[in-house]
Amino acid sequence: MLSWLRRSFAAKLLAAGLSLALVVVGGVSGYLLVSRNGQTRVGALSNSDNRVLTMRAALQRFVGEQSFATARALAGQLPLGITLSGGAPGVTVPTLFSQSPPVDLSGETLIIADRSGMALYTRPAADLHDSGAVHYAQSKALMAALAGSECPVTHEPGACGVELLGGRTPVYSVAVPVTVAGEAVGVVAYVAPLGVQLNRFSALFQFPTAFIPAGSMGTEIRQRGATNVTSATPSDVLRSIGQHQDPAHATYVAPAGAVNAGRVVAGSYAAVASPDGRTAGYIGIEVPLSIFVGDQQTDELTVVVITLFALLIVAILVILFVEVFVRRPIHRLERGVARIADGDYTSAVDVRSRDELGRLAISVNRMRDNIRAYTTEIQGARARLDSAVERVSGVSRALTTTTGGMEALHAAVVRTAADIAGEGAVAALAVEEAGVLVVKAVHPESSPLTDLSRWKTARQVLRGTPVRESVTGLGSLLAVPMFYQDRVVGALAVASPDHAAAAAEDEQRVLAVLANNAAIAMENARLFEQERDTVRRLRQLDAMKTDFLSTVQHELRTPLTAILGLSDLIDMCWGMWDDGPKLEAVRDIQVAARNLYDIVETIIDFSAVDGETIDISPTGLRLFDAVEQGIVAVGERYKGGLPIPVDVDVSHDLVIHADPARFEQVVRALVDNAVKFSDGKGRVMVRGSRDEASGGVRIEVIDHGIGISEDDLPRIFDRFYQVDNTATRRYGGTGMGLALVKRLVQVHGARVSVETTLGAGTRMILVWPSTSAGQAEAPAGDDAAPEAVTALVEAPQEGERPAVPVQ
Repeated sequence: MLSWLRRSFAAKLLAAGLSLALVVVGGVSGYLLVSRNGQTRVGALSNSDNRVLTMRAALQRFVGEQSFATARALAGQLPLGITLSGGAPGVTVPTLFSQSPPVDLSGETLIIADRSGMALYTRPAADLHDSGAVHYAQSKALMAALAGSECPVTHEPGACGVELLGGRTPVYSVAVPVTVAGEAVGVVAYVAPLGVQLNRFSALFQFPTAFIPAGSMGTEIRQRGATNVTSATPSDVLRSIGQHQDPAHATYVAPAGAVNAGRVVAGSYAAVASPDGRTAGYIGIEVPLSIFVGDQQTDELTVVVITLFALLIVAILVILFVEVFVRRPIHRLERGVARIADGDYTSAVDVRSRDELGRLAISVNRMRDNIRAYTTEIQGARARLDSAVERVSGVSRALTTTTGGMEALHAAVVRTAADIAGEGAVAALAVEEAGVLVVKAVHPESSPLTDLSRWKTARQVLRGTPVRESVTGLGSLLAVPMFYQDRVVGALAVASPDHAAAAAEDEQRVLAVLANNAAIAMENARLFEQERDTVRRLRQLDAMKTDFLSTVQHELRTPLTAILGLSDLIDMCWGMWDDGPKLEAVRDIQVAARNLYDIVETIIDFSAVDGETIDISPTGLRLFDAVEQGIVAVGERYKGGLPIPVDVDVSHDLVIHADPARFEQVVRALVDNAVKFSDGKGRVMVRGSRDEASGGVRIEVIDHGIGISEDDLPRIFDRFYQVDNTATRRYGGTGMGLALVKRLVQVHGARVSVETTLGAGTRMILVWPSTSAGQAEAPAGDDAAPEAVTALVEAPQEGERPAVPVQ
């Protein structure tokens, strides 16, 4: 088989075609399978993140708020306060509750303690079957409530949170102080074993739950029925927690003792606080990866079938092509060349086509006719060839420095030219600039050839003919032109001292070859540097595209996750919530939906204005009203309005000439950036005034936020560019806001510039064309409608970087 491949060109071509087809199909198939596996893991982690965050919210709302409300109602009963403030509460409190039993909460233990935190009365719920109520009396929530702390769930006096009792039992505790005349005389607490609550959530969320105590991060507590099963915390989860992610997540093989032991799961863990405000640990949920994996075996079988079919088709096509167009003509050529090799110069090769093989056959016949003549000339040319080879080798070495840069190429060429000219010679390379020869390199560097004007006939080389000249004291000069595409682009000159012989004719020919090849190499070097810059820029654009897709994916998923999670939560809790929490959840959904709409609208708007023409309808527009509308639109994206104040210092009589909708987009983008990067601090100022220099209106959006570094400043108007484009970036956005601003500013004939100080804030400045105030007050109607204008805008080149300021 191997010998057949070595002897047959057709077999090699067939093997190459099949191998190429196999590599292409196999590579594409492997990429699809690997990509699918990665998408499966990302989807599983996102699913588990949503579930654990919802589980944490449910723990706080269902257990925390319900228990706190019951404890608060019990603590507010006057008989309990009187009993705790009287004498011998250890006797009177149990007596009080024996006559009037308190409310039992499912899965929780009631604890009544005196002002010192000592438990006077404990009562576990009937479904607990737990006699360890005294053990629950060690809860830190008792002392935290007596110390005057506040529950972070209800923001009322008391304590609530998760804690680990006895170093092994995680519980959720709430405690409310009992006060008489403003003095705490005792405390009412409900302690719920976390295992019972997580078992409920396992049924609710359909997957196993777990708990990692903050004091023992290496131990993970899982619930198997009513039993706590401990195992080692997966290292990937610990690494994610160590990076302060909330929720922390990872994919790993579930350890022994887990419900999904031995299976790959996506685990997400959310931090929960203890009654004293510290992190008590992390509640988690483990979602098997198998539910997100499709029928991979079917995909693999399909890939195999497609591969085999592609190989079969390629094999058939290659065999037909080789047989008709390659094998038969080559076989005829092979027989003719064999006859020539045997010394038969009378039989010609049969020519049946005019393609490459036919022309090859004609060339073989011509070669046959010339072989005899060439044989007699070979010996005489051998001596000349040996001499020329040594010199031409220097030419080849000089031209291999194309990729080393233009200066390295120049130095190599003049060094080789000096070697060709002989001992003591100097060489110079000059390029034509505005009809003058400018020396770019000399060898040695101290030679007099740095100034070719000392030889009077040197400039004549620009006419395309070699120049020879002898000057006493300077030596003999030989200058040969450098041609590129029939144009003289420079000259290569060598000078020999007076005591040395001038360059010979064969040396002149070698120098001419070197000069012409050097001209080509210089152009190639220039093109190589240009191509290298282009490739670098293309890689930057590819990275920007990838970052943009990742950013849009993240920005779209965030509001969608909020909408879906809150919708599910409303569906589950509709019958249990009052109108207040329901309306709050609906408002949260509205804010998330508005954010999602703004993202999609930004992408659509940018696509619409990213062409060569943009339709706008400019009209007289009151600047104050337009700015107010833009600020209101930005405030609708935030729950509860803008996070920081936005002040407007714009005169009511300022009027600009702009498309109202497009100008509102500009204001929204600039104000949104100013608010977002103010980081919740300071104020944002929008200021408007007349610009005396341009006769227009100067608009400034000023913030006191994080500012922009000098390195990032030239690229802030690039499409998809963001200063922080990592997956964990602190500030959201798609990176198209300022690019959209730039395009809209250009089409209105306005200007935008930036003044910024890193860490101190940014000032975005617009200089906008103005119009008379009467246009803004024109009556409505067909006659007053603004005329639509189609503006022709030069399409930006890919990766275009606008200068700052941008006009």
